[in-house]
Order: sequence, then C-alpha cells, then structure tokens
Amino acid sequence: MNVFLHETLDPVPRPGAHTRYLEELGHVVETEGNAKGSAGGRCIAAWVPVFLTGRWPQIVTFWQMPGGWDGFGAHFDATPDLFHEPLERWYDERSGGMDRVLIGADYAPDLDRIVAEAWRAPVVLQETVTLRPGEADDYLHALGEAGGALDPAGGVRLVGGYEVAFRRGSEVIVLWAFDDFATLARTRRDPEGHAGLARWNAQARELELAHTAVVLRPTTWSPLR
Repeated sequence: MNVFLHETLDPVPRPGAHTRYLEELGHVVETEGNAKGSAGGRCIAAWVPVFLTGRWPQIVTFWQMPGGWDGFGAHFDATPDLFHEPLERWYDERSGGMDRVLIGADYAPDLDRIVAEAWRAPVVLQETVTLRPGEADDYLHALGEAGGALDPAGGVRLVGGYEVAFRRGSEVIVLWAFDDFATLARTRRDPEGHAGLARWNAQARELELAHTAVVLRPTTWSPLR
C-alpha cells in the first residue's frame, strides 16, 4: 500500500516570497531529496494553483512516503520534535498550510512508475470530494474503472485517486491530467463532448456530498510535469 503526503502551503504575502520558496525547494529536491526532518521522502510533484480557479497565492506539493505506513510510523517515532526542522528553514517564505496523508488506490502510480513511464501532467485538475463515511473504497473503485475506460487520444487521463487518511473513509483526492488548457476548457464548454468523462461525472454526482476543484500548473523541476 502506497502512502502519500499532500501539502497545501501559504506563502507569506510579500513580493518574491513564493518564487524564492519554490526555487529553494526545487534545489532541495534535486540535491537532497527532501529537507532534513521532513516526513515526505520523495517528491512527485510541485504545483501552483491557476489563480482564477482557487485561493492564491498557494503552493501544492505531493510526496511519496518511503516505506508506506511502516515508514510513517518509523519516521515519527524517530523524530520526537514538536515542530519539525523545515518550519524554521522556510519561515521567511511561507506562513502556514495544511497537510493530508493519502492512501493511494491500487492504480495510483508511485514515483518510480511515473519516472519509468515518463508520465506527463502539464495541466492538473485536483478534486477534493466529500463522501458518506466508509464510502471511499467504493468511490475509488468506480473511479478507477471510469479512468481506465477513457479514450487515450482524448487528452484527459486519470493520474490517481487517493483516500484521505484519518477521515473514516469520507474524503478523497482525485488528480486528472490534461494535455493543455485548451483540452480542459473544452471539457467545461462541452461536457458531453468527452463521453467517458461525462459518464463518470454523472456517476460521481450520485455519490458525492460535496466537491471542490482547482486547476494546477507544475513547476519546471517537478518530476510529474
């Protein structure tokens, strides 16, 4: 079972702070893998929300937890600090944020597969879905079947579906990849024009209690870009 860490970070509201943070984070990912004391070991992606579609400025990062749940437990048993070291390192560039621990569905790729198969996601639609408690597994199974049935020539691909841990199976994160913004715009302008996606959206509406989405753009150094 692959475990992932999903961060939504708030840069400090000062000119250049978000750019400096991303530049330093990119250097850390490329040279150190991750900052000392941080729980997320392997960066899969770093994104910035497109400002017309969500709160700004924000930064979204996505990591694979080495060792899954065993790695999660081992990290925190070995790191008893109340506040982890990277907080001190980046206080000048970020003011806070929110983390989620994600459990990947069996079709959600790990970093090794993403790199080996050269996965690309130049435009990402991130969906946060609220369900009735205990329904995450069924939702993710149906999502996987729908994603697998999409026409690969249509410019839309399912990256992965993830249950948010510590929510009693009531919250899911879904990541879709689009070839470009024009493809994304077509699915909004003519929802029925992409038949596979339209079928899934109709099915999902019957299952979801709440749904929010934001469009994300990757950094140049993001492994998934």
